Formats: sequence, structure tokens, C-alpha cells
Amino acid sequence: MQIPSSNGVSVRKKMFCPELSIVCKRSKDNDMNRIILKRIRLTSFIYLILWLASTAVLSAAPQTNKQKTGFSKAVLSEEKATDELLENLEKLEVQHQQVFGYDLFQREFPHTNFANAFFPDQYLLGPGDRIGIYLSGKIQQDFNVIVNVEGKIHIPTVGVLHVKDRTLQDFKNYLRGQLSRFYDNFRVDVMLIEPKPIQVAVVGEVNQPGKYLLTALNTVIDAVTNAGGPTQQGSLRNIELYREGRFIESIDLYDFLMRPEPVDSLFLSSNDRVFVPLSKAKVMVEGEVRRPMLFELNPNKQERVTDIIQLAGGFTDYAFLSRIEVSRMKDNGNRAIIYLDYHDILENTDHASNVVMQNDDRITIYSKLDQVHKRVVYIHGQVNKPGEYELEDNLRLSDLILKAGSLTRSAYLLEAEVAKVDPKQITTYIKVNLHELFDEHDVSQDILLEEDDRVFIRQIPEWQVGPIVEIRGEMMFPGIYSITKDSTKLSEILKKAGGFTDEALIREAKLIRQSAKITIDKEYERLQQMSRDEMTETEYQYLVMKENTSDIGQIVVDFYKLMIERDMEEDVILEDNDQIIIPKRPNVVYVTGRVSRPGGILYVPNMKLNYYLEKAGGTTWDATKKKTKVTKVSGEILDDENVRYFEPGDIIWVPRKPDRDWWAVFRQTMAVAAQVATVYLVVERAIND
Repeated sequence: MQIPSSNGVSVRKKMFCPELSIVCKRSKDNDMNRIILKRIRLTSFIYLILWLASTAVLSAAPQTNKQKTGFSKAVLSEEKATDELLENLEKLEVQHQQVFGYDLFQREFPHTNFANAFFPDQYLLGPGDRIGIYLSGKIQQDFNVIVNVEGKIHIPTVGVLHVKDRTLQDFKNYLRGQLSRFYDNFRVDVMLIEPKPIQVAVVGEVNQPGKYLLTALNTVIDAVTNAGGPTQQGSLRNIELYREGRFIESIDLYDFLMRPEPVDSLFLSSNDRVFVPLSKAKVMVEGEVRRPMLFELNPNKQERVTDIIQLAGGFTDYAFLSRIEVSRMKDNGNRAIIYLDYHDILENTDHASNVVMQNDDRITIYSKLDQVHKRVVYIHGQVNKPGEYELEDNLRLSDLILKAGSLTRSAYLLEAEVAKVDPKQITTYIKVNLHELFDEHDVSQDILLEEDDRVFIRQIPEWQVGPIVEIRGEMMFPGIYSITKDSTKLSEILKKAGGFTDEALIREAKLIRQSAKITIDKEYERLQQMSRDEMTETEYQYLVMKENTSDIGQIVVDFYKLMIERDMEEDVILEDNDQIIIPKRPNVVYVTGRVSRPGGILYVPNMKLNYYLEKAGGTTWDATKKKTKVTKVSGEILDDENVRYFEPGDIIWVPRKPDRDWWAVFRQTMAVAAQVATVYLVVERAIND
């Protein structure tokens, strides 16, 4: 970018040629001026080259910054998504910490079956009630009447009777008196056939507020249930009933849920209003209680620690009662911890430790098991389940062996060892004869174990069941075969396995030896987790070396020469746990490297290199086709011109043109040119002198 100056000469020219304006005013006839001008031009040319290189770097910088910006945005987006996920998980966890009692309303309830409904003695008759009246004795008559809107019924002979606000027993006595005016020697029975319908409003913190058509046999709990139950913010312990604008009573659903004896329920009347207010206070109970949950506090009572423990079902057998933790929120937002000894409360419920609960209190009851350190013993060696076991009182050696799954076949019975470990003393060792312990029942060998004791059961010296090898892949009878140590050869096992199948790729067969593999390399595992930019050159070279030695466990054997050409020099003696792998012959020729579509190309007999390259989409612009290599199925690597024919499983590799650092080439060229110019000037000056 050129920024014009006040005199019209660009800043770029001034930067590259600071002496130009001065030199141009001088006479060009002067030889010295011509030499200076040449030097200025050379300097300007070098500055120009450097400026172009810097411009190229700067022009690449925004792209790099853009990539970095994109990466940063991706990282920020990922961090944002992670934060949102954690926030959703926290919300989900809060939802799962549901207040006790809400699950009562998370299922559908069937409609009330009046045949099984509870009928209260204080039930008052009113408009809509269907009543059955049955007369027996001297007269036999039945009446089925409905109370009208005025609260009256009509009975033939007797006439109209006012029954509103009478109980059934009161109505029965009243009806008997009226009938006695017309009849004698009779008996009367009265029963409610169908209760009157009523309309009730359920409002406040319920899931489905509104008006509901119920019956006079329904209670406040029924009304709240029909409204879908309280919301997560609604109260379960302070449900209010209003009748004719007056507050009647508050209902605590915890009494209904937790008391074994029947709870007096408030029956509804027409136009009653049920209000569910917001829940004001909750307490969390955690740890060794039978019902660890979040509980709502009753705002109409002062509930103490004992009340909340009772709501939580009481303590488990493992509750540590000496220090019960109560965490309480302070006015400044911090929490304070109070520790209570529940034994004091058990002796006197009015004890100061039985504190009144407040909103957001947390009661934690710890376990007795957490108050003592874990005592353990260890057993190693020839048992079926070696490891760490809990030390129990009177645990002996035979008991520990029984816990560990008993001895294996290879256990050395004549001598086992028990290490008595005392952190303050030198470790002592006790020899035990397991043969005398188990076979001769010598109880003196059955040592009483103590904390941190370690039992070692050795293997019988030179114990060996028998070495085996495994054959996998394209053999007639693959599987596991027994071998003789230091004797059985590879060719013998291959013959036992029935020979190769027709699909066997013999040249790619492998012999893997477990004992030849290198142990775990922590440095290699560390480098695998790093990017190239984070490694030093030495670390990168080590990583490449390790990756190129991944097949270090493979024993080099030419199976084709061994089994087809009968070259016994390729035969090897097998060892325990050797693996023989015979792959299946692929019907493709693989094309890799700088081609458009690398992969397997279906093998066609007698086809040349160009056919497979064309099938792979041709070479890319940066490919070096002249240096193409072919790895034959036999493992031999050839130049493309030395390949006479292709076979299934051959691999064609097209290399990439080598990268050239043109800036480095230019710098080297300029350095050489400067040296040549210097030599030229020295020689010229020497000649002129």
C-alpha cells in the first residue's frame, strides 16, 4: 500500500530509495556518480525483493489469523456448548431432587367408584342427592327420589318434605315421624344411591387450575388430584379450603401420606374454593436415613430436627448419631455448620440441640462405617482371586484362602509365606506348610491374620502345562495346537492344520511372537497425545521411529518359500503363545499416495500400471509419477518400470513432489551472488591498482 506524501513522492519509494532524490540531481557524467547510482540500484533491488517477501508473509498472515480466529471461534463454541450442557445437567439434577410427595400426582387416578367410597356420618343432604326409601312390614313400598333445587322431595301419601342440610340418620327419624301419621306396624330404611354433584374451583399453584365437577363425597385431596396436583413451586403442606368466602381449614398432605391411621378429610361442598399457595421452605435430608429426600416445611408449625428425621423414615442401622450435621444459609449468602449429638435429643426432645428448621437447611447423617479406617489384608500368587480383602476379627489364613477362591493347581503347598507388616517395626516373615494345614489339618499352621498382613503363595518350580500356538485365517483347520518346547517347527504345525485354503494369501502370512514385543513405552504414549507443533525435533524423530517399529513382534518368515518351494532354511522353531496368521487373498490392487481416489481397484489380469492409475482417478497435480513404487505381495519393493505384471494384493504408491523452500533458495542464491560480486570488485580493484 502506497501512502502519498505532501510532495507527491510515495512513502514506499522513500523507504526503498532514500538517496534517490539527491542522486538524481547530480550530474550523470561523473564516474563516481555512476558507481554510486549502480550501488543504489542494487540496494534498491535487494530492498524490493525483501519487501515482496515480507508482503507475501503479511498477506499469508491474515489467512493464518483467519484460521486461528476460526479455530478460536470453534473452541469458544465448544466451550459454550459445554457450559450449556453443564447448565442443563444442573437443571436436570434439581428436577430429580423432587420434593417428597409430588410423585403422588404423577400418575392418573381412576374416577371415583361410589360403591367403594367412604360415606361420612356427617354427610348433609342437598339438591341433586338421589335417595332410596324402602318401607317394609304391613306396607311394602319403595321410593327413589331426587332432592330438588329447593332441597325438597315428594313422597306419595306423605307429600313434600324438606331435607336440605339433614344427615341421613336425621332424615330417617324425620321420615319415620311423618309416615307414622298414616301407617302403623312398618319399618323404614333410607340409603343414599348417588351423591349430589358439586362444582369446585381449584386455583393457585396447580398444574391445571380451573373449575371441576365433582361429588359431595369428594375431598380436598380429590380436588387437587383432578387439577393435576401442585406444581414444583406449590405447597403440599398448606392447602387452603375456602367456603362462602371464609377460610375453613388448611390441609397437610404429609399427614395423608405418612400416617397409618385414617386422617380426617375435608369433604367438599358446592362452590368451595381450594387454594394451593407457594411453598415457602424446604429442607434436604441426606445420608443414613431411610428416605433421603427434599422435604417441605409446614408453615403453620415449628418443625424441629426430630420432626424432619421422622419424615425421612428414621435412621438406618449405620447412622452415626454422635455428630449430625445441619448446614444453614446465613443472611450474607454463606453457609454455617452446626453439629448435634442426637443422643441428647433422644433423652430430651426439648434439648437445645433439637433446633427449629429453616428454609434451605441441609441435614446430613454420616455413616458409622466412614468413621473407622478400612482394615485390609492381601494375598498374592497362586489363588484364583488374588488381591485385597477386608480384615475381619478372627480371620485366619485358611479363611483368606477360601475368600480368594482357593488354591490353583500350580500352588506350591510345601511353603507359603506370611509377611507381618508393622509400620513402626521391621517386617517379619512366617513360613507356612499348606500341605500340613489342608491335608493333615494342623491348626498350628493356620495363622491368625492381622492388619496389613500379606500372604504369598508361590508356584511349583518349573511348572508348565504345555506350550501352545494359535493358527488363524486361511487354513483348513485353524485353531490352537499343542507344541513341544524347543522342538516343534513351523512347517510341522502348518501340515497339522491341513495346509492353506485356495483363498490364502501365502506371501502375506505372519508369525507373531509375544516374547519379541517391546514392553510399554510411557514416552511413546505421551508423544502420541501431542501435536507435531508441540514436539521438539528429537521427540518427533523418536515418535516416527517407534511407529515404524510397530511390527517388532513379527518373526521374518517367507511362507511361500517354506511351504511351496520347500526351502527349509525358512523353517523356525515355535515358542509358547506364537500366533500364525494367514490372511485372505484380496481380489484388488491397492493404489495409494497422490491419486484422486486412493483405494482398492478390482484386479484385472494382464493390466498395466496406467490402467490402475486411471481407475483411481489419475494422479494429482503434485504427484511424481516417474518415481512410482510397487510393493509386491511378496513384500518386494520395485520401481514401476521393473514390474512385469500385477497380482492381487499389490500396492501402487505414487509419491508427492518434494517441497521446495524458494525463499531459502533465493537467500542462498543472493548470498552466492554477493560473494561473487565481492570477489569481482576485489579483483577489479587489484587490476586497476
